Amino acid sequence: MIRVVANPRAGGYSDALAAEVVRRCRRSPVGSTVDLVVVVGGDGTAGRVAAALGSSPMFVVPAGTANSFYRTLWGSTPWRTALDLALAGAPAVRVDLARVAELDRLVLSGAGTGFAPRAIHEAKTSGVPYTAALARLVDRYRPYPGRVLVDGVVVHSGPTLLANVGGGRYRGGAYELLPHSVLDDGLLDVCVLGAEHDARRMLTLTRTGAHVDVPGVVYARGRRIRVERVDRRPLWFEHDGEVVTRSRAGFTLTAVPAAVSVVAPPARAVAA
Repeated sequence: MIRVVANPRAGGYSDALAAEVVRRCRRSPVGSTVDLVVVVGGDGTAGRVAAALGSSPMFVVPAGTANSFYRTLWGSTPWRTALDLALAGAPAVRVDLARVAELDRLVLSGAGTGFAPRAIHEAKTSGVPYTAALARLVDRYRPYPGRVLVDGVVVHSGPTLLANVGGGRYRGGAYELLPHSVLDDGLLDVCVLGAEHDARRMLTLTRTGAHVDVPGVVYARGRRIRVERVDRRPLWFEHDGEVVTRSRAGFTLTAVPAAVSVVAPPARAVAA
């Protein structure tokens, strides 16, 4: 059975898009034999569906603002091509999620602190694209006094531009913040950019993952990641592109291995 779940509030949603997805699912020659949940939305929508899924595999039609999870999994493959493969019975793989303890929420693509959630907030409140919000924020953003712990070990302490945690390689759809991340290794990756790094340069380098080769950039992996402000003031924090409006000084993310089944490109499924 194929079920379609659409979020009309997603940044890239349209009624025409949802209707096309439904038509493609209905005319699939094996549609009656494929067990699949097709999500029309972005990372936030997919994350909420993933948290509620049982054993059925999920396919995400990238209809959000950034669509980082889709790019991590399918790269530049057009969604229509990818959906046809899913409807034809492309194999599924089980991928990890992260749980945010303080929110009791599951995260699909990733979570971030500092610079990124501020930019997401400004993009949504001003109506400008995320990349434009990043460019407007870069010269007036002030780093926060932060600390990051991986499995109880402090890996960063000091003025912080951002920390990004997750299993997906991409955030914001275009920024390869976690280039070494593996979706099904049972671990979370974390990258921390301290205030000693030039924010404009980092915006450029993170598009290709080249930032991890810059001295002083922290890149680590573990099962439990803690991100926090040491001055106890509220920390700007987002998960799957959703900014936490009632924030707190810190958040703890724990890996949830093999938590959800997703349809993957055949080569990706074989590699897993």
